[in-house]
Amino acid sequence: MNNNDQDGYDETLSKFAEYRETNVRQPVEHYTIHNCMLKQFLDKDGLLTGKRVLDLACGHGYYTRELKALGCSYILGIDESPTMIALARDSKWHCSEDIEYMVADVKSLPALQSSFDLITAFYLFDYAQTIDELFSMVRFIYAQLGEAKTFIGVIGNVVGGKDMFNNRKYGITRETKLPFDGDLLPDSTEIIVTMYDTQDVPMCSFSNYHYSPTTYERVFKEVGFKTFQWVPYQCDPNDPNGTFFEDLIHNAPSIGIIATK
Repeated sequence: MNNNDQDGYDETLSKFAEYRETNVRQPVEHYTIHNCMLKQFLDKDGLLTGKRVLDLACGHGYYTRELKALGCSYILGIDESPTMIALARDSKWHCSEDIEYMVADVKSLPALQSSFDLITAFYLFDYAQTIDELFSMVRFIYAQLGEAKTFIGVIGNVVGGKDMFNNRKYGITRETKLPFDGDLLPDSTEIIVTMYDTQDVPMCSFSNYHYSPTTYERVFKEVGFKTFQWVPYQCDPNDPNGTFFEDLIHNAPSIGIIATK
C-alpha cells in the first residue's frame, strides 16, 4: 500500500470510529447486546466481576471500554489495524486505562497463553473473504475459550434477505453487484457498506463478505461449538424513540450470535 492509499485507509478508519460513537442505530444495538446477549452472563450485580474477556476486531475500543466498565478482571482488545488500536489507546475516546490492546490478525494469530471466560467479536466475520478465513476465525475463538464458556458476536444480518440492504434512514446501506436469487446470495459475495452521518452525507465505505446462515451454523458446529443461537435486533421498550426504530427492527442491518463451547 502506497502512502496515498494508506492515508485514505487511515481516514476511512477514523471516520468509521466517529460513526460508531454517534450513529443513530446505537440505542438498538446497545440494548440488544447488553440486554438480550450479555445480561444472562452477568452476576447478581449486573457485572462481569472476575471474568477474563477477549474482544476481537475491537476497532477503536468502543465495546472494549463498555465491557471493561462491567467490571471484568482482565480485558484484551485485538484489531489488525494499527490506526484503530492507536485510536483505542487515545484518551479522546474516554478512559482506556486497565485495558490491554494488541495489533494482530485473528486469522493468523498464535494461541494466547491463557483462556478466556467470554470472547466477543462485533463485525469480525464480515471481513472473512473466503470460507477458509471464516473457519480460521472461528477456530481461534474456540481455542481461546475456556470449557463451557461463551462467544458473543454481531454480524451483518445474513438472515434478513435483501430488505435489510437499504437502511439509509438509519445511516447505513449495503450494495452488491450480484443479483439476488430470491433472498439468497452465494457465499463470499462482496458487499459494499456505506455509512452516513446525521446529515445523510456519506462518511465512509468498505467491503464486507456474505455467508449464508446455514454456512455460519455449519462452521461453528464443525469447529466444535455445542450450541449456536441467532439473536435478532430488539429495541428498548422504554425508548421514547421506539416508533422511529420500527423499520430498523423489521429490516435490521445486523444480527447477533451466541455460541457455547
